[in-house]
Amino acid sequence: MSAITLFYIAIVVFSLMITGLYLSVREFVRASAEPSSLKGVISEDAASNDVLQTQENGA
Repeated sequence: MSAITLFYIAIVVFSLMITGLYLSVREFVRASAEPSSLKGVISEDAASNDVLQTQENGA
């Protein structure tokens, strides 16, 4: 391969890395702004009910 071909491949890889970084940061900021919308997050009501049930059972 010639040097110019390697240069073009490097530019494409760099641009893909920057795009992935941008999308990751955007998703992280979105998840940080609304943590309750994440999958598997326990709501405050469910957490307080769990604490009450634990106290009632004596554990």
